[in-house]
Amino acid sequence: MIEMLNTRLSLKLATILPVLGFTLSSYYLINFIFYLKYIHIPAFLSFILIGAPFIGRAITPITYPLLVSRIGISRVIYSSIGSMAIINILEYTDNDFSFLLMLRIITGILFGLSTSASIELASESKSKIIIGMTMGGWALGWIIAAFTAFLLGKYMLLIGILPLTLLISYWKSKIDSNKILHRQIKIEFSWKALLIFLLGFEPAYILQILPSLIGQSAAIYETFIAYSLSFLAYAFLPLIKNVKMSSILISIVIGISGFFAFISLKIYLFILFTIFGLGMNSILPILSRLLNVDPRKIGPSMNLAALSGFTIPIFVEIGNIKYNSALLTLTTSVLLISFILYETNKKVLNKI
Repeated sequence: MIEMLNTRLSLKLATILPVLGFTLSSYYLINFIFYLKYIHIPAFLSFILIGAPFIGRAITPITYPLLVSRIGISRVIYSSIGSMAIINILEYTDNDFSFLLMLRIITGILFGLSTSASIELASESKSKIIIGMTMGGWALGWIIAAFTAFLLGKYMLLIGILPLTLLISYWKSKIDSNKILHRQIKIEFSWKALLIFLLGFEPAYILQILPSLIGQSAAIYETFIAYSLSFLAYAFLPLIKNVKMSSILISIVIGISGFFAFISLKIYLFILFTIFGLGMNSILPILSRLLNVDPRKIGPSMNLAALSGFTIPIFVEIGNIKYNSALLTLTTSVLLISFILYETNKKVLNKI
């Protein structure tokens, strides 16, 4: 047994739970993007539904510490995932825009809770591999969503009931053993982490529009290849010792490959952009720790930054989607590099 976050967790659970939490919650968030093909609504409304969860996700800094102090971190993860499974079923039953918008916002709240808990567990483990694989849950979620879309078509949302049965069983068996110590309830937040995730998550959020931009068949093909390779990047990039230099070099690749990918709409460029764009996500929590951000502030700050997940799909849709996406990707990469250089150099000067 090891003690993490004032909670005694088995070593196996502390290793698997962060990855499981981020993967399943990502799947439940993303599968709706593929399901949109079967809902006949205007493109602009589709982009709103794609980004809507990130409105709910942004209130995580308020809801997360409150719930963790009440029920414990592991049950936050499992109850959030179980609730998202139920919402998937509801999304299948009704295609009314207002109803779907409400469900998508609630999904975002639950996604924020689950991922914040997963990141906190992973960060406290002090294992770069666990942190990387946890962030890699976003890639695994995309892969599972693309696979179910390819295999089940419009019935893909119904598959969510399978994990739900397992989660209900776990919840019942762990009620008595899930002991926690209450911690002070306050909004956990860091401006440094917020800016890091705002800029670093741009590739993940801009890729949400890919099925609309290149077509669902091409997007599924790109997802299988790129997201499978990006999971390897999630696992191995955090092992690089020089976090500063690796972050800068990866950001350069992201900016250049993303710019030309959106200009040309070439699949091989999107694959390169996806691998490094998502792989960068695994370094962001480590980069936050390098800048002395409290681990408890990383997850909520990450989810507050998720407001860009709502604004990006809508913003790039205004005007020329290709050029807007290309310029936004290049700009955020340059800004992230500048911020990393500024903060790390300031840290060195403060030690002199």
